[in-house]
Amino acid sequence: MVLELEESSDPTVRNAQVPIRTGRKWQAGPEVAKAIGRLQHQEIVGRVQVGRAGLGWGDSPRLWSKATKRERRAMVVEEVSRANQEQYTIKAVSQGRQGRWTTWEGTLSRPISWADLWKMPQARLSFLLRATYDTLPCPRNLHQWYGQEESCPLCGAPNASLQHLLSSCKIGLTQGRFRWRHDQVLMKLAEILESSRREANSQPIAKQHSVMFVRPGEGKGDTSRRGPRSVLSLARDWSMRADIGKQLQFPREITTTSLRPDIVLWSAVTKSAMLVELTIPWEEGIQAAYERKAAKYADLAAECREAGWSTTIYPVEVGCRGFVGTSTIRLLRDVGLTGAKLRRETKALAEEAEKGSFWLWLRRRDKYWGSRQ
Repeated sequence: MVLELEESSDPTVRNAQVPIRTGRKWQAGPEVAKAIGRLQHQEIVGRVQVGRAGLGWGDSPRLWSKATKRERRAMVVEEVSRANQEQYTIKAVSQGRQGRWTTWEGTLSRPISWADLWKMPQARLSFLLRATYDTLPCPRNLHQWYGQEESCPLCGAPNASLQHLLSSCKIGLTQGRFRWRHDQVLMKLAEILESSRREANSQPIAKQHSVMFVRPGEGKGDTSRRGPRSVLSLARDWSMRADIGKQLQFPREITTTSLRPDIVLWSAVTKSAMLVELTIPWEEGIQAAYERKAAKYADLAAECREAGWSTTIYPVEVGCRGFVGTSTIRLLRDVGLTGAKLRRETKALAEEAEKGSFWLWLRRRDKYWGSRQ
């Protein structure tokens, strides 16, 4: 409303100085002025990288000087919301346990729409929110709240945390509980990749174009001549194997190894291979899981390259509580998913992990697993 009045084409409306009534703790006019100042400052600073993301990661920022009136209004609303969210984050950092999500590295935010709130069962929604902020009645929280000694219902570990129950209990690992959740997410990931593989095999082969250089001061030329966005579009003979149901046998035409990645995609024509390894870690350990899996398959990738195969390792992480790692987005984009389809499939992977953890939480006191579940 502030921008609507200030940027009105009618000078009478612009000079009327109509007061915008808001609450006592928040004034629209000063906040809009601050937001505009921050947007103009961002334009001066330019594009910057955050965290460990490489150059070019993320969307290009919109420039205030080149935006239309309608775009400026949207930018101001977004900036005001971001500033308010920043204040909430600053408060969360000071909270030892409920603010642990501020330390998650390599994870994406998980927006929940009103439609999701209506569709999601109340018990699952309660689990998602309370697990994110670590307020579920796990043994450690019960000990802190009531002072009584509690232990893990399965292994007897004293004052076990939520992380212990959902990702590190030795009995749960031995019984295959965490493997079951892993396989649930892996089946969904394999379904997504299989759909992309079939679509790529049914399309004509895309041509690769060399890098185009331009002289200083000249235009970029025809950007439609860029190479294909999907690595699968370079061939039509892609094959795939997934470690679901039975042990995966690594394709012998590539190399011989005892390692078993969760998913292998390869093309004999282009001699290209993709090694996908899925992990369902505790959200604080997503970055460590990525580095661990990348190191595990580095030697195998080197053997494949020595055999003449262009090989890429894709460590993929989906957190226990349904927060997807940035590595997952990289894989889905490389196989051709963009826009609404990318968001839909990312959401599906997050829900599979969250539903699996919810079931593990419900069965945390049941000592039997497997055929008796």
